[in-house]
This record gives sequence, structure tokens and C-alpha cells, in this order.
Amino acid sequence: MKHLIFPLLLLLAPMPLQAMDDDARQALYGAVDSVKTSLEQAPFGANPVAILPIGGDDGTVASRLKNLLTQSGFVCVEGKDDPMWDEILKEIAWDERKNDILDADTIVQFGRLKASKILIYGNILALNRNNDRVYAEIELHATDLETKQHIWGGNFAYRYYKGNDVHGIVALDPSLRELLKKNFVLAKDSLLDPGVPAKLAEMKTVTVIPLAGDIDQYMTGLAIENLTLTNHTPKNPQIPSLSQVRSFIRDGQLGSDGIFYGAVRDLSRRAKPALDTETENAYEINADIQLFLENAKNGEVLWSRTITLQEMTMVEKELTQAEKDAIKSRQFWEANGKWFLLAASIVIGVIVLTMLVSSIRASKIIR
Repeated sequence: MKHLIFPLLLLLAPMPLQAMDDDARQALYGAVDSVKTSLEQAPFGANPVAILPIGGDDGTVASRLKNLLTQSGFVCVEGKDDPMWDEILKEIAWDERKNDILDADTIVQFGRLKASKILIYGNILALNRNNDRVYAEIELHATDLETKQHIWGGNFAYRYYKGNDVHGIVALDPSLRELLKKNFVLAKDSLLDPGVPAKLAEMKTVTVIPLAGDIDQYMTGLAIENLTLTNHTPKNPQIPSLSQVRSFIRDGQLGSDGIFYGAVRDLSRRAKPALDTETENAYEINADIQLFLENAKNGEVLWSRTITLQEMTMVEKELTQAEKDAIKSRQFWEANGKWFLLAASIVIGVIVLTMLVSSIRASKIIR
């Protein structure tokens, strides 16, 4: 059984990005829930884990993470059960703690904990709202306190849709893939624009981080594909977080001039009943991609774009066989009915004319 020490020391944590309303909480819940698969594969073994208060959190992320770990079979123990916890927190100022990868001095301090071997920490990176959705992105990391090595981490995102008529997309159909391709072509064209900063010319090799909120890594693949068509050579080391890449580059473990990253903030479909047909439903599809290219040496963002596209698409309705037969019959008569009416009119005309001629002949005979 895995063990977890969970400190409820939220008063010591940094202030949250924004006040948490119900919609923001739902978005953050979704972001935390998306951590489950990755966390279950983390190399923690049977080592007990302590969780630092999450940067920018009011307790929403921390509580959800505790519940998630409990449901996954972890045993959660309060931080107060570690005799060194309070003493260490008094000695470490929060502004001295890295927001991403813990520095060596901080790791040494937390290494004095008696009951924990792994330290989990992180931040809320984004909590963006609009009328239809809330986009939440969190970054989490884990450090082994004995080896002082970063052993797990990543960016996790979720889009919470509030409206009844707008739905988040969980699978990509051909129309969505084509729309997303257009997003990244626009990004490529922007990188090739003569008006972009001259400093971009120095970015020969660029490490690509998986886009937060990506679906089956399709959009990250598009980013890499389109970067190959620019003046930059993409590298894809499969490192899941921006902080980790920065740390590797800082320590000389990953040679790269720039870092390319971003997030899929919106990927949704809205029904448009007024445009429906007998056999198809009409939808408005939306894609909102935010991208960045920063200098790996100093962290300066040299290029950034938010690309929002919207298109209409038609999706075939699921009809019963009786409905399909009725539609085929109606379409047949709509296409061919005038010819049947013309033929019927001719037949009736011939009959009437024949009867009229017969009547005239009969009248002459009687005379």
C-alpha cells in the first residue's frame, strides 16, 4: 500500500489566482482528475509522500488531489503526523521556494522529514473564463527527498463548459482535424512572417513540450510538423512539463535554443438547429490554441499567438430504418412526382379525347 502525508497548511500557501467560484472549481476538479493515469504510473513505489500546498490554490486542488489519491488506493495521513513538518515550514520562506522544480537547498530542508520520502508540489498555471467555458491548467511535480531527483511531473488541463448548448470535444472527427490543421498552419505562417522579432533567427533548435489540454497528442504532432516547415528544427524529448525542460536546459542536460509550448484552451461544438436538415445536424465547431516560443537561455518569450477559428460542420443523423425509408420515398416522389403527374395527365387527356371523339361519332350516326 502506498502512503501519503497531506499537510492542510493552506494559510501558508500563496494567494489563489482568483476567487474560486463553482465554475472555477469544476474546471480545477477536471484538471486534477486528469492526473490520475499519470500519477498511478509515477515511480513512488511504497514510499510515503508529502504534498506541499499548491501555489495559487485556496484548497480546491489540494483537497481534490487528496480524494483522488485515496480513491486510487493511497493511504492519506495529515502532515502534522510528521514531527519535523512544522519546524521545516517555519524555516523555509515561501518566496524562497521555486514555483516549479525545487532547488537543492529546499530539497535538503525537506529531506529532514521523518515520515515521507517523496515531495509533491505544484501551481495553478491558468484559470481563464469566458461566457461558455473555464479553462484550468495545473502543473505538478514530485521530488525524491533521498536522491534529490525530480522523478515525476507534468502539466494537466481541463476545459469546463457551462452552457447547455455547448459541449467539449473528447474525440476528433475529420472536420475537427481539418480545423486544427488550419490553426497550426496560421501559427507556421506567423513564425515565417518577416515582421517577427529578429531574435527568432537565433532559435535554431526548439524543444517542443506536449500542449496542455491536447487530445491524443494530435495537436502536439501538428506543432512539430509545422515547425519543420519553418526556420526552426523541433526536438521532441517527451518531457511533459515546461518547468522540467527549463531545469534540464539550465543544468546542461538538454541542448536547445528555444522552447515551444502552449495550450488548447477551447475545443467545443455548439448545435445550430436552425440549419439542420432531414438527414444531418448542423454544428459550429471552435478551436482556440495559445502558443509560445521562448528563449531557452533567459526565458524571454520571443513569440506568442492565440489563434481562434470557427467553422460550420454537418453530422449525419442516426435514423431508424423506417425513417430512412420514409425519407427515400419522399425524395423519390419529390424528384419524380412531376413526371408521374405529367404521364397521368397525358393518359387522362387521351382518355377524355377518345371519349369526346366517340361521343361526336355517335351523335353523327344518330342523325
